Amino acid sequence: MRLSALWLALSLVAVGQSARAERAAPASVGPGRIVCNASFCELGIGPKPARRFRVIASGLPEDDTKRLRKCTGVAPPCVVTVDGLEQGDKTRIMATHIAWQD
Repeated sequence: MRLSALWLALSLVAVGQSARAERAAPASVGPGRIVCNASFCELGIGPKPARRFRVIASGLPEDDTKRLRKCTGVAPPCVVTVDGLEQGDKTRIMATHIAWQD
């Protein structure tokens, strides 16, 4: 009986540690020019962007998502700084806040 209780306790500790390891790391990127299309946004840093970040905007307030729809690359440039969480790698960010550079 004690052995099975010990096994259960160790299993729960292992699951808790792996869940903590898989949590997304916070990230802040920008300022840079953001360009959006119907499916995603891309943030480029620098005049000829060598570094590009895919920005997932589904977690943003509705006002920010409406404003992002106007950042098509044809209109005047939208310059932003994005705060969020890394999604798998450092070039994909789930946006939680956008600071607009007017």
